[in-house]
Parts: sequence; C-alpha cells; structure tokens
Amino acid sequence: MYDLLVNEEGPAETKTRKSRPRDSLSLSSSLHGRTTRNIHMDEDDSYSSTVGLLAVASVSPDSLRKRPVVSSHRRALEFIRTDALTNRRHAVPHMQFDLQTERRSLRRVIGDFFSSGKNCSVADWCETVTPIVSWLKSYDFRSNFITDLIAGLTVGIMIIPQSMSYAKLAGLPVEYGLYSAVFPIYAYACFGSSRQLAVGPVAIISLLLSTGLSSLLEDYPNLSPGTPEYQATYNQMAVQISFLVGITYIMLGICRMGFVTKFLSRAVISGFTTGAAVIIGMSQVKYLLGYNVERTDRFHELIFNMLKNIDNFNWRTFLFGSISICFLLFAKTASTKSPRFQQLRAVGPLIASTIAIILTFAFDLENKAIPVVGQIPGGLPPFTISYWTPVKEASKLIPLISSITLVGFMESIAIAKRLASKHNYEIDSSQELIGLGMSNLMGSMFSSYPVTGSFSRSAVNSDSGAQSGMSGIVSATLVSLVLLFLTRLFEKMPLCILASIVISGVMSLVDFEEALHLWTVHRSDFNVWIAACFGTLFIGVELGLAIAVAVSLLVVIYHSAYPHIAVLGRLPGTCAYINIKQYPEADHYNGVVLIRIEGSLYFANIEYVREKIMQYLREGYIESETQSRYLVLDFSPVAHIDTSALYNLEDMYNNLRSRGQRIVITNPNQNVMRMLVICGLADKIGRDNIFASTHDAVTACLHEMDCEVTFGFVSDDIEAADISKNTPFS
Repeated sequence: MYDLLVNEEGPAETKTRKSRPRDSLSLSSSLHGRTTRNIHMDEDDSYSSTVGLLAVASVSPDSLRKRPVVSSHRRALEFIRTDALTNRRHAVPHMQFDLQTERRSLRRVIGDFFSSGKNCSVADWCETVTPIVSWLKSYDFRSNFITDLIAGLTVGIMIIPQSMSYAKLAGLPVEYGLYSAVFPIYAYACFGSSRQLAVGPVAIISLLLSTGLSSLLEDYPNLSPGTPEYQATYNQMAVQISFLVGITYIMLGICRMGFVTKFLSRAVISGFTTGAAVIIGMSQVKYLLGYNVERTDRFHELIFNMLKNIDNFNWRTFLFGSISICFLLFAKTASTKSPRFQQLRAVGPLIASTIAIILTFAFDLENKAIPVVGQIPGGLPPFTISYWTPVKEASKLIPLISSITLVGFMESIAIAKRLASKHNYEIDSSQELIGLGMSNLMGSMFSSYPVTGSFSRSAVNSDSGAQSGMSGIVSATLVSLVLLFLTRLFEKMPLCILASIVISGVMSLVDFEEALHLWTVHRSDFNVWIAACFGTLFIGVELGLAIAVAVSLLVVIYHSAYPHIAVLGRLPGTCAYINIKQYPEADHYNGVVLIRIEGSLYFANIEYVREKIMQYLREGYIESETQSRYLVLDFSPVAHIDTSALYNLEDMYNNLRSRGQRIVITNPNQNVMRMLVICGLADKIGRDNIFASTHDAVTACLHEMDCEVTFGFVSDDIEAADISKNTPFS
C-alpha cells in the first residue's frame, strides 16, 4: 500500500540536507528544490527497490510530478480481484464449550457488574440517575438561558388553557390540570433525557382516565355522578392512578424495558390515535351544544346521546365555541405557512382565552346562558400522599394502568426521538421511562393526574429554541405564579372555549392520509389500521387499545412463524447465490437444492420450515428427473436456533440419510454454530459438510458427485471423506 508523504523544501534547505541518508525505497527530488513525494512500499510489494530507483532516475522531475499515483483503494481492488480467483475453502470456526467455563464466566460477569458499581463515584451515580446534573455542568447561561426562557414562557402560556381543558376532559376540576403542569414538569427536567420534550396533561391520557374511572365507579351503588362524594372519590383515584403509573414506569425503566413500544407498528399507532382523537373531539361537542350529554367512549352511543336532547341546543355557546375553533385552526395554519406568524400557534389558545374572559366580564355572559369554569382554588398544589392508600379494587385498576402506561410512553418516546434526531443527540428509552415515572410519582404527591409528553407543546418548545430542560422549569414556574395570583381571572373562562381548545388540538391527531397511503402501499397494514381505528371508535378506547396491541403482536408472530424461504441459484458470472424467483436467469444444478431460511428457527416455525424444505426437495426431484443428492441450507440469515429446531433438523437429517441424501449447512453465525456443536448435530452432519460460503458448498457437492461418476459410486462415508480430502475444495 502506498503512503504519500508531502514535504516542502526550498533551495537553501536542500543544500544543508543534500547528504542525508536515504533508504532504498524512498524517492526524492529535493535537489531540484521542488515538492517531493516519498513513496513507501510494503515489504510484500511486487516491485523491487532497484528497478524503482532506476525507473525514477530515468525520468525528469516534471514528468515524475505528473505521473498518476496508485491509491490504496486501487491496490485493494486489484488484490480482491486476484485473491477471489484462488477459491480457497475456509472452515467455519466455533468456540469450545465447557460448562464449568460458562459458569465461571457468568460469575465473572456478575462480579464485574458489582465491582464497576463500587468504582463509580457519587458524582457518576448522580449523573446516571439524574441527567440534570450532567447537562448543568456544561450549561452555558449566557448563550442558552435566553432561548430557554423564551421557549419556557411560550409553552407556559400554551399549557395554562390546555391543561384546564384536558382536566375537564378527564372528568376532574380544572385546577387539577394546572396542578399537573407544575411538579411533574420539575421532576422530568431532573430525570428525563430529552431536552425539548414538554411533559404535562394530554388529551388521550385524559380520555383513558375518564373512561376507565367512570366504568370502575359504576360498581359503587352508593356513589352517583354529580355528587360531591362521587367527585372526591374520583379525584382520589385519579391521584392513585398517577402514583401507580409512576411506579410502573420506574420498574420498567430499571428492568431496561424501553423496547416494548417497538412491537407497536406505525399502522397500529396511527389507527388507534385517529380513533381516540375522534372520540375526544366528540366528547367535547356537548360544551358547544350547551347541554349535558351522557358520557361514553363509543362513537355510535355518543351520536345517539347528542341527538336525544337536541331540543336543548344553545346557539350562543355553539357560535362562541365555533368562532374560537376557527381562530385556533387559522393560528395553526398561519404559523406553518408564514414565518411572521410562527408564534401564533403557541399563543393562540391564550389569545382566545383572554378575549373570552374579557367578553365575559364586559357583557356578563355568565348570566346569559354561557356556562363558565367557576371557582378555582388559589395557591400551590396541595400535598396528597395520603391519597395513595387504600387502593380500592386494585386488580380492576391493572388494565387502566397498563393502557395509560403503554399509550403515554408510546406518545412520549415518539416525539422525544424525533426531536433528538432533529437536534443531533441520542436519548435512552429506559431513562425516559424513569423520567416519566418520576414525573408521575412526584405529581401524585401534589394533586396531579397521569401526565406524559405532548406532541403539540413539544413541537412549540423545539421551534421556540429550547436547548435543555431549563425551558420546562420556566414553564412550571409560570404556571405556579398563575396558581398563586391569577386563578380568579380564569374563573370566568367559558366552558365552550375550553372545549374548542381541545377540539382544535386533537384535529392534528386524525390521520386519514396515513390510511390512504397504506391502502396504496401495503394492504395488510391498511387492514391493521382499520382494525385499530374502528375498534377504538365502536368498541371503546381501552378495548380498542387492546385490539391494536393484539393485532400488532399477531403481525409480529405471523411473520416470525412463517419466515420467507427461498430457493437459490448462482447468478451467471458471479459467485452470488440469489432467489431464483427474483432472478429467473440464475443457474441451478441437478442433484443440489439450495435453500435460504430468512429468519430464526424456533419451536413456532420449525414445522413450517421443514414442510417447505421437503416440498422444495420434491419439486427439485421432479424438475431434474433425478433424485437430489444434496440439500444445501444457507444459514446466514438465521440469528437464533432453539432446541426444538435442533431436534427437527436432526430428525430431518436421519430421514434424508436413509434415502441417500445429505444436508449441507453454509455460513452459520457464531451462536448457531455453537448450538450445533453442543447438541452434537455438527459432528453428526460432519464438519466437512459445514461451509463458510454457499459457493464453497456447491463446488464441493458438484465435485463429489463428479468423483462418484468418474471413480464409481461411493457408498462408504469414510471412503467418500478420503476422496474429498484429495480435492482442492476440501
């Protein structure tokens, strides 16, 4: 390989270094006062040093300077071309297995884990558990605090009316929404790994909480909706749910279970979110219509309950709320299309709320059939650790806790990863679980219901220039000031304005465009989307989520239980073996059937894999009109193999051996090869029948069949092995 070293030497320097010693492989034109290029060759270079020096001496410095340089890439390319022609066979390596060694290595791993913990200082542990310690060390207050302050104030202005609206959606007093926007945000700023994620009340979690607790409290005959006792029990259970959700998040984070949401496909998430968004929007229409509608989470029941009391329609609330929705939708559209109105999306809800409060005070709308929020207790959130116990009907709370945990983490991690990619940093899914867990746990101490990351507020936080969790601290501080000094102003907020904020917010979650895209690209994913969306709409939010998760897992299981199995052939002019259905011109040979298994082998799919292999063997026999002697199995895509698959492979080997056929395995990975050696199947098949590449296996099989024709039929395995040892393919 050539190594080019460029040295600039002037005439004066040349005279002083004229007599310097030079090795036999260096070239220099320093006598001419020009740029020199010393070309150092490797020891195995095919050019001799003497010929090189003579060649250089015979040319002028100008021609030497213009001579094209052979790069290391060119030399590597030429080496590959010549080395590939040697067609050397390589044995498949495997690690020696010893049970005692494995036990000692396990003890060593456990010991290293605990010893590494002992070597960590208190500061290291603090940085690991609380990311705020890490980013505060490098935080530049001069350049970052101003942008964080602006972003925090922007999100704070946005979250005040939103949190009140979502609390109403959750069936709680509006102050619980404000309470959920204080201490949970402080906790996430300390324990969360995302720098732009805005945590707080969101629409889908509020809907899940409302439907779940309403159905649970139906089993209490002594509590009737609308009574103070009912509302007090409802509030306490909401805080308990926040506590239990926080504990669940923390346990999942400690167990490194951040991968669980990967089993939910994009089609499932989009379908469920669309169905839930429609239910959320329809549940708020009652505040626009101006009369009470019986609560339910089924679309057709909502429509029926609305039409049942349509004679109580209030045109004032409908007009007021509709104007607010139109303004909020205009604010969103204008902020995306024009840079001048970029901040209008964030301040839109506050503008609508401020105008509505002013009109309520000016024209006394409260006494003109437009309902308002009513009394909001002032002061910081009350301490509610006493709400944690006793937990009534704990077993019945498990589905609700599971659904809130799954949906909350799914929504939060989706926006957190998107923002991390946009700002060029990585987030830890398991640390996110701990961050959300501490956020809900801390919130449950101070009258909060379950929270998670918000799509809309996180996007605004990022667009406003947030650089760290400091923006969240600013937002929570602003909400705290509102609770201390400005709650009386929000008591005059019309309920139809709160409903309009929720409706305009969830409109962006309705994703029918994704359904049309899936219909065009992948019909099976479209069916999954339909099942998730319509299950949520017509069966219920919790059951719809269960259907979405079940469908997603069924898709994973189906693709795992029925892996793709391809018959291979050699692409002419190459040593590549590819699917003959994709490349019909690929060559295949009599007596050899090449099959690639594109997936792991385990108990759920081995029977299907075995049936397909035997089917391809029969088809190969029919096409070639001679019995296939060799079954070549390409194991390169097989990442894992379990004992059930090993037993079936051994049984298939015995079956084929009794019919005079052989199994040949190519390119197993280290883990698969280890399993083959441990169970003894590698020795039973024969180490000479396990190859590093499919090309080696095909050439060896063809060569052995040629020897049988040339020297006569070889029935003894030992004699066959002796013949193969004398061939260049062994």
